[in-house]
Amino acid sequence: MVRASWWLVVLVGSLLLQLGSVSPPARATPAYTARQIFRVVVGDAAGDTNADGRATAADLVAKVGGRRNPTEDGPFGSGWRRFEVLKASETNPQETRRLLASVWYPAAPGTFPSDNTPGGQALAPFAEDVAGALPLLLFSHGSCGFDRQSIFLVRRLATWGFIVAAPPHPGNTTSEFLTCMTPAALADSFVNRPADIIAVLDRLLEENAKPDSFWFGRIDPARVGVLGHSFGGLTTLRVLSRDRRFVAGLALAPVVRIIQDEVRSIVQPTMIQVGTLDSLLADARLGYSLLSAPRILVEIERMTHSPFSDFCLECTAESLTAEEAHLYALRFAIPFLLQNVAGNREFASFLEARAVPPGVRYLAD
Repeated sequence: MVRASWWLVVLVGSLLLQLGSVSPPARATPAYTARQIFRVVVGDAAGDTNADGRATAADLVAKVGGRRNPTEDGPFGSGWRRFEVLKASETNPQETRRLLASVWYPAAPGTFPSDNTPGGQALAPFAEDVAGALPLLLFSHGSCGFDRQSIFLVRRLATWGFIVAAPPHPGNTTSEFLTCMTPAALADSFVNRPADIIAVLDRLLEENAKPDSFWFGRIDPARVGVLGHSFGGLTTLRVLSRDRRFVAGLALAPVVRIIQDEVRSIVQPTMIQVGTLDSLLADARLGYSLLSAPRILVEIERMTHSPFSDFCLECTAESLTAEEAHLYALRFAIPFLLQNVAGNREFASFLEARAVPPGVRYLAD
């Protein structure tokens, strides 16, 4: 016991040295030491390893014991491929929509261990120890966004064993910046977006049944979920209301006020996340009030709208940085999707009210 305790002291000291020069108080208490470790290395949201809502010395002990945290990479690396779907427009059947989706998936451990674009090693093989069919997620980008806007999230989901497919929504993407926010473009995208997501699911399931396809036998049709940001959050809710093959959904800062009847019809488990500095905070609360299914509302204090992507366009000195916001978003998104889509309860305790860390307002029933 003495030898183990001494080893822990050495580890703590080593970590503190890595933090650089920090002026301690006259008496460095254990609480101060723990704060310094987690403040710089990972922050409160990620430092909470044992799901008690705090980053303390107990979490360091859990780390030493091999305990993982949902904000970290899972056991796999990440591969990345393109997947093309051609479909007729819902608003103009004579027009073909080209959905050149990005798809991330579990690759060998250590493959592409960063959040850089594109978020995975191109054309990497599946991880050899992936057994059986995998859960699938469809991701919908924000207005004037693009398929790879949220690498921090989609890549990490792949490391936890998900296949994640993100199609562009033609007419409402970054490459059409001069016109993507016009009333005509928004109205067209409102109609086409849910059908885009459903079409990609349909095609992937077709490929899943073809012996000569890379995707053959890799997708579990009973474990399919949907998630998206902003306009993509609205799309997420509309897809849930229309297609029961999607067993759960994660709506990030969604627009809700114009789809209230559709939200009322949702029966699948649904999580809504939003920042308290986001103008869509009222929409998120409205969405939660309308949901009748198992529902969760996560309000991240001092977070703005755009950090559910890899960028922050409106961050200030008073708001969370994109990196800080990502930790909170992952802290709740990974456990929710693992539990409700993959059927993996490894982080179920992170969704309990007692485990909510400082900086988050949380409602669930």
